[in-house]
Amino acid sequence: MQVRDYMSPTPVTIDAGTDYKEAFDVMEQKDLHHLPVVDGSGSVVGILARRDLQLAARYFHEAPVEVGDVMHTPVTTIAPDTALAAAVERMSADRIGCLPVSEDGGKHLVGIITETDLLRALRDLLARHG
Repeated sequence: MQVRDYMSPTPVTIDAGTDYKEAFDVMEQKDLHHLPVVDGSGSVVGILARRDLQLAARYFHEAPVEVGDVMHTPVTTIAPDTALAAAVERMSADRIGCLPVSEDGGKHLVGIITETDLLRALRDLLARHG
């Protein structure tokens, strides 16, 4: 099993200059827990988790704050042809909930793999062997 087998293709992204409240709205509307943050050329520059926005709301209240000020960076990416077990290992070791998927180290995003995707893979594996 490879990352490409379980990743979500063409993920929703957000620009680093976007206000954090707008990012929260996007996450709510699309029911997302993670958003890759991209620069003007589309390269991945960070990752934004829902809890980052919750902390920002508590700390900054109504002040205008850009996503780039609350995102996690540097961001770890993974290639689509990587073994799924390696993705699990990296996410576990780094204590992160997702990995943007890129064939060129983050310059062109092709997907995202999340904890939910890994649970789907586990379900499928257990169904085959159970």
